[in-house]
Amino acid sequence: MTGNVLLNGKKKRLDYGSFAYVTQEDILLGTLTVRETITYSAQLRLPSSLTRQDIDGIVEGTITEMGLQECADRLIGNWHLRGISGGEKKRLSIALEILTRPHLLFLDEPTSGLDSASAFFVIQTLRNVGRDGRTIISAIHQPSSEVFSLFDDLFLLSGGEQVYFGEAKMAAKFFAEVGFPCPSRRNPSDHFLRCINSDFDIVAEALKGSNRITELQNTLDPLAHQPTAQKKTLLVKKYRSSDYAAKARARIREISGIVSISNLVMKHHLR
Repeated sequence: MTGNVLLNGKKKRLDYGSFAYVTQEDILLGTLTVRETITYSAQLRLPSSLTRQDIDGIVEGTITEMGLQECADRLIGNWHLRGISGGEKKRLSIALEILTRPHLLFLDEPTSGLDSASAFFVIQTLRNVGRDGRTIISAIHQPSSEVFSLFDDLFLLSGGEQVYFGEAKMAAKFFAEVGFPCPSRRNPSDHFLRCINSDFDIVAEALKGSNRITELQNTLDPLAHQPTAQKKTLLVKKYRSSDYAAKARARIREISGIVSISNLVMKHHLR
């Protein structure tokens, strides 16, 4: 994977250890225990100036931070060796990446393949990690309402276009203001995707003529009577001129100012 990192339109070099990326698939050695895996990674990635005692302390702190105490001495397992659960594997994968205390942590679908309880545990743990000033950025599909409520901000994309960016808890209000209120018994994240995912149009076309589709078309649900492309266009247009977009831009300017001040302070110390 290659690319350029831009900050305020200018190239920016991220220092080693300042960011980390957790892949969707857990790449782990099944014949090692959880503690052995974290220790092995720590010895490879942490500064060589650290003593064995320092490394052991970081390993134990990471195990506690990710809630892995109960399975710390169990084998990870593989296709023929019984081991830890899927949720524990995901938390272990995250543990390996936070050893260097990155400021930015990127995750690709951290709840994929997990049951609702395990998914909630993983995201709640990530939320705890973010409380000490670290920024957590995660791509996630179809989170439960409980998991969705744990996120502070939502960046909603459709076909590469920004549909919404702002506080996650305010997204439902924005959709309602545009004319697509979330039904009381529907998961908000499911509703948002229902509005902007054109795959629903393909399904409706394939099932055209069935009793179920006929019943759906006779409901008062506005989503059933309007193509996804129209809904998406309206949402994108309304968002660009909304207070939500203005607040997001103001917040970005504020963060950019903090980063600039931080860089000036660092340069001053270097002198």
